[in-house]
Amino acid sequence: MAQMKAAKEMKEKMDARPLTLEKLKGKVDLKWFGHAGFKLQFLDAKEIHRNIYIDVWIDNKDCPEEEKKECPNDADLILVTHGQLDHSMHAPFLCMAGKREERKIVCTSEVGTYYELFRKIPPQFIAKMQKGGTKDFGFCKVTMVAADHPSTCVGPQGVQITGGQACGFVVTIPDHNIAIYHAGDTNVFSDMKLIDELYKPNVALLPIGDCLGMGPREAAYAVKNFLPTPEKIIPMHFNSFPVLTGTPEEFEH
Repeated sequence: MAQMKAAKEMKEKMDARPLTLEKLKGKVDLKWFGHAGFKLQFLDAKEIHRNIYIDVWIDNKDCPEEEKKECPNDADLILVTHGQLDHSMHAPFLCMAGKREERKIVCTSEVGTYYELFRKIPPQFIAKMQKGGTKDFGFCKVTMVAADHPSTCVGPQGVQITGGQACGFVVTIPDHNIAIYHAGDTNVFSDMKLIDELYKPNVALLPIGDCLGMGPREAAYAVKNFLPTPEKIIPMHFNSFPVLTGTPEEFEH
């Protein structure tokens, strides 16, 4: 009976629906941009609309059509988990189209230096971090956490440039008592349990596409064994390329 109850509870956490817009605790909007891209939108304590983009790749087939017509210009923060183009390509466009003076691309030091040198992003728009660190932006706190994946940037003539190590993020929004864990591209690893224990995420965004990272089996294992705290688990990074064969339905079951 205990096992059946645990299995039912885990299934209730997992969301197999294609996500368009999710209201987290009724206060934070989470919009899927396809692939591994998301937008968090909420009002801060000063009633200012805040917008956080994570790994947005506008060219993917699941990105909402309204977002492809014109580059969004409302970013406060643009989080980049690693240098591969399907995660890092559009961060400079979101940044340079932005109208908010304090906007920042948040990334590893190596990816940040790549943006400065090869994408000509002014340093004042880049917040460099490394894993284990937290930055307080006032309206939210961003913690860079571990991920198990390479991080390669593409330089002139297609030359590959090291982007350091891939990462994930925990975005904590104190005004709304919520924390969102974006795992980035990653394999399952036991230190996810530390992320769960330290940061108590309410929501976890996990890759399930297989081949280039976790598949449904690995993601389900992570939920069962390492991530008991999140009330909602949302799959990502699937069906964007032919090799990403994992499906939300497989993940749910």
